[in-house]
Amino acid sequence: MFDRIVSFGSLMLVVASVTFFLAGSWLVMSGKMGDGDGVLVLSGWLVTAIVFAYRHADPAWLEPLSIVKSR
Repeated sequence: MFDRIVSFGSLMLVVASVTFFLAGSWLVMSGKMGDGDGVLVLSGWLVTAIVFAYRHADPAWLEPLSIVKSR
């Protein structure tokens, strides 16, 4: 049950990240946000979307106990 909750939460975070990535690119293209700020915002949302997309696929990934047990 916990894996389903983690998977659903990760999916929602991926959807939010993609939405905010698109909103950030719109702000950069319309000139309301500077280029440097836009690069930081877009790279942050992109990295978040990629990490949580992997977590959605495998909810046990990045679990702190599994990282400690593997070493």
